[in-house]
Amino acid sequence: MFAVAKQLMAAAGALVFMATSGYVNAQFDKVEGVEAPDDVTGADCTMCHGDAATKFEFHHQPAFEGKCTTCHLETGTGGHGGLTMPDRQLCLQCHQDQEQHYPLATCWTSACHSDIHGSNVDATLNPSRQEAYPGFFEATTGAEYTGSEACLTCHTDQCSSWKESMHSLSDTDWQKAPNMRGCESCHGPGGNHWGRKAGIGSFAYASDAESDAVCLTCHKDETFAPEYQRNTHVKTGVGCVDCHDVHSQLERHNLRASANELCLTCHQNQRLEFAKFSHHPVDDSDARTGLQCVECHNPHGGEGRAMLVANQDELCFVCHVDKQGPFIYAHAGYEAGLGQGCSTCHDSHGSNSPNLLKMSGRGLCIQCHTDRVQHFPAQTCWSTGCHSDHHGSNTDYFFFDN
Repeated sequence: MFAVAKQLMAAAGALVFMATSGYVNAQFDKVEGVEAPDDVTGADCTMCHGDAATKFEFHHQPAFEGKCTTCHLETGTGGHGGLTMPDRQLCLQCHQDQEQHYPLATCWTSACHSDIHGSNVDATLNPSRQEAYPGFFEATTGAEYTGSEACLTCHTDQCSSWKESMHSLSDTDWQKAPNMRGCESCHGPGGNHWGRKAGIGSFAYASDAESDAVCLTCHKDETFAPEYQRNTHVKTGVGCVDCHDVHSQLERHNLRASANELCLTCHQNQRLEFAKFSHHPVDDSDARTGLQCVECHNPHGGEGRAMLVANQDELCFVCHVDKQGPFIYAHAGYEAGLGQGCSTCHDSHGSNSPNLLKMSGRGLCIQCHTDRVQHFPAQTCWSTGCHSDHHGSNTDYFFFDN
């Protein structure tokens, strides 16, 4: 009994010394091994450790409620203050929903949730979330490569889908292929990232130019870089990762959705046109009869503002060969100086008139043939049986079929 009393007196003296010296927490370990009373509470802890959580905007609930013994030992081997469990199993006693979230180290020594008592900057108690992002390539300056398996420990969902995609082929013998380093092929070396959001090349924070530059490092053959960088998509702020999910192979070419659905997500006017009475058969489900937007448009380049894969009329004649000619008597609307080719009369996506015509009836013809306003057939100019060879004729100047 005398020995215990002496030990407690020594501890009390140490506490007085520490309280007056101004570095309580730093010196508290000097009384490790001292047994505390059985009825010690969180309020007793705050005598030396202050308001460990109440002063913070974001609280760790046990600390905020003064339930220090949820995580800390009040006595025993190693003294008070030690953790009841040495690793992430301690966190999982409450955070069971994070069981699949598996860091290499403990939740707190990985520098992720290191503000374990409370935080004024981040609700997940991660101080690194407030770091200013330095830029995609600057984030990995001077970093060492860690290997894809290190990424897997935290990014389980992304790595799981990534391993099923073609991109996983980049995880090869990097000594034979220095640019092929799995996850780090695109995100850069991960040595700066452990526990720090800002220490890796993140596409979520990258500019379109930065993320595109990474993609074009490998995809420079099928996507001619100078042409890609001049196209309408790039000029309007659409980058590679807006259409492609680099971790997933659920769709061809790692697209985020089927090609047509992806295009029509942004091109809502065209979606409405395809819903009109007469329209091209845009359909993902049947490759034999359905058309794909990319059959006419090149999303990575192409001609003009519409990014066509070829001249517009050439595209039409791929399917409508019988309308191509050449004809002895050509319809002037096909001539560049007099019309707009096929689009002089037809809407390419859809129309409420038959055959994708811009207008129904003779009104379409008199847009150009204004001198024939008084020439009024019972039906349209072509359905009467008169000018039925309206795309061109080899026998009649007025496009009669006989």
